[in-house]
Amino acid sequence: MGKKVVNKIVVKLGEDSAAPKLTEHLLRLMDQEKGINSRPLVFLCIGSDRYTGDALGPLVGSYLAEQGVKNIYGCLDSPVHAGNLVDTARTIFNNHDHPVLVAVDACLGKIGEVGNIEAWTGGIEAGIAVGNRLPSVGDIAIIGVVNAGGQLGYLDLHSTPLSIVVKLSKVISLAILTAYREVCASEAAAYRGSANSGINRPTKDT
Repeated sequence: MGKKVVNKIVVKLGEDSAAPKLTEHLLRLMDQEKGINSRPLVFLCIGSDRYTGDALGPLVGSYLAEQGVKNIYGCLDSPVHAGNLVDTARTIFNNHDHPVLVAVDACLGKIGEVGNIEAWTGGIEAGIAVGNRLPSVGDIAIIGVVNAGGQLGYLDLHSTPLSIVVKLSKVISLAILTAYREVCASEAAAYRGSANSGINRPTKDT
């Protein structure tokens, strides 16, 4: 399901322009997806609140859902994790016709990478940091580096300060929300234009 990583951007948490830069890049990535105006946008937010560092995805999912974003899979109340990721991916592709799947997850990295947010065209291989081998998921990937990784991934996630996870989740959520609203506005404008010209266009379940 995943694709080779291309068009990658890295923004740092401390940058004043972190969210706008991430938004701009997400819009470019979405625009490069063929048929974006007729395909549903789906957001897969991977993780669990059982480990502080792994709560990034569910925090993002919960915030987006609260803001009215549709097609959210993974939040604090209903997390998507190693145990149900494969089934959830199957559900997504059963429920949505050829979706543009945006996957969000936490990541362990080098000490100098902590606080980085990365986004690219391609999938996420969730669970690598903790020794799980899961299929790559997503057309567009967004990750936040929450801690430095060692040999014991679960302990690194467990010892991650909540503050950095929350800060990363806010920047990622804001960027996704802004990009989502712009895509929906563009789709609505295109639909109004086609309606005025008498052209029938497919509806989009976003």
